[in-house]
Amino acid sequence: MVVINPDRFLPSRQLIRQQLDTGKLGDVGLIRIHRWEHNDSDVGWDQLASNAGPPICSQDDVSQQNGGPALRWSHPTGLLRDLDLVLWLIGKLPDAVHAVEQSGSTSRTIQLHLGFPGGAMALIDYTNQLPNGDGYQSLSAIGSSGAAYADDHQNMQLVFRGGQAQAVRAEETGRRHSAAVQERIDSLQAGHDVAACVAEWQNVLIVAESVRQAISSCSSGEPVGVSPRMNREPNIVRGLTPSGSPSVPFRCAALSAVKHDYVARGVTTHPRFKLVVVADDPQVPDWAHERNQQLADAFQIPYVRDVERALREFNIDVAIVSPEAERHCDLSIRAAALGTHVIADKPLSTTRVEADRLVDAIEKSGVKFLMWNRNFIPAVLDARNQIAAGAIGQPQAVHLDFYFAKDAGPPKGSRQPGYPPIDWQSFLIAAHVDGSDGGLGVEPMGELAIEGIYPLGYLRLLTGREVRRVFARSASHFHQVHADNDVEDLASVTLELEGGLIATLAIGRIGAASHPSGGDIKLRVVGSEGALVVNESRPEVGLYYRQQPPKEFRQRRVANDNDFLLAQNFANAIDTNSDTILDARASRAIFATVAAALESCRTGQAVDVK
Repeated sequence: MVVINPDRFLPSRQLIRQQLDTGKLGDVGLIRIHRWEHNDSDVGWDQLASNAGPPICSQDDVSQQNGGPALRWSHPTGLLRDLDLVLWLIGKLPDAVHAVEQSGSTSRTIQLHLGFPGGAMALIDYTNQLPNGDGYQSLSAIGSSGAAYADDHQNMQLVFRGGQAQAVRAEETGRRHSAAVQERIDSLQAGHDVAACVAEWQNVLIVAESVRQAISSCSSGEPVGVSPRMNREPNIVRGLTPSGSPSVPFRCAALSAVKHDYVARGVTTHPRFKLVVVADDPQVPDWAHERNQQLADAFQIPYVRDVERALREFNIDVAIVSPEAERHCDLSIRAAALGTHVIADKPLSTTRVEADRLVDAIEKSGVKFLMWNRNFIPAVLDARNQIAAGAIGQPQAVHLDFYFAKDAGPPKGSRQPGYPPIDWQSFLIAAHVDGSDGGLGVEPMGELAIEGIYPLGYLRLLTGREVRRVFARSASHFHQVHADNDVEDLASVTLELEGGLIATLAIGRIGAASHPSGGDIKLRVVGSEGALVVNESRPEVGLYYRQQPPKEFRQRRVANDNDFLLAQNFANAIDTNSDTILDARASRAIFATVAAALESCRTGQAVDVK
């Protein structure tokens, strides 16, 4: 018998468990859980299991481990899942249980107060009194040196359709069911005893019986004792291979990893892709060879200093391209010429001629191309689905804020008289340590050129329209390296699209002090029958503890399968001969929009996108 609580595998719960296991939050003092459901969630209080609950044993009676009386649980399955979460996070059985209940003809409200050896405690409140519609869940873990918060309230998007704004939850379910099953498969393959899993659920049922007794005797005010203790082991898991996926993965080559290796790492989160070699040209500088070798060593694969030889001899299906910006198109074109599919880091190119040459090469060869992007972030997908479902009617205006709260060296105005300006490439080579080298190359590049692919990718996804005309302003506002190299770290753009749709974009690298968790990124869409306000970072979990590193984000994104879904999209494009979510021609269109915006910044005039 296999016993699973899928709520353990919610990304927010997994993250909180990780932080507890690493000691960042200190000793657990309080676990606080709210679970509010609607009336339809009542599927019968006397059933042992329900479709909404965890897949547990099917018999009606479960005996205590200590030979005690048989247990017949009569608690809602959501409450059982929450009891399991509490025992899983605290790692021991409570020695005191206090509970109160309010029941109606079709509704029930239960409040639980648990005490644990050593002073830890837990509060759980459950109700099924909400009207039909969405429910609400929240879990807080308060430790001796930090805290974590996972709350539906902070994972809400706003929809305007007349009257009061409506809140729509950014779901974080992700692949939790497949992850739960995979964890059990891995456990069985590792030879772990299934009895331990069953024992955990017997402990949950023991506590549930104590809750029932406490409710029955609540007038006495005396808490009920529970035993025995339980063991705890971390269960951090990944998802399953999608059903029906071919077992033989695509063979991948990283064609230069001198800028970002996150693209190669992101692609290989999907079981359809296997990195088998790193390759680059022999004439690249020593620091580039060193970085390529580091990636090869990390994956325990060869590093070949000959791109074409590596593609041929290793029978490569997919080239993952992430060199200096000026070399993106060249490596991609060479790979396509050998019939190799291409996944490329941003930006597409530094020149219009190279961008056009890339599109021609991809379309002539018939291979697939994907520009790495953020279009599968949960909040962005939710916005797309709301629009597709007609929630706000026809989109009429889109407003995008894309601020990265990151520093880029010393602040503007810090260079002393007589000191030379900061060299762009040397600065970006050094910035590789913290991953701030997105514009690595000889030619200086500002935020529009480096990061504009992301919000403009959102615009394309949400509207399906081409940009026809832009007007833009920019400034070197924050950082000395941008001022010294005459490129923007802040910009604003007005965009006119096909069919009369209009849009605006505000983008910048605005400094780490501007936001505690990487930056404020929002999408606002005005439609003919309503509007959307979407926070791109949601769903998220708040995470705070003593001696927390200053640069560690306080709000942590969860349920973000963007890398996995991009790889899945690329695999589907190859399998079905369909377009990727951001193919070569779409990427070229975004490049052209950025180029027109930069021209508008220089001229002060509106510019047609070509």
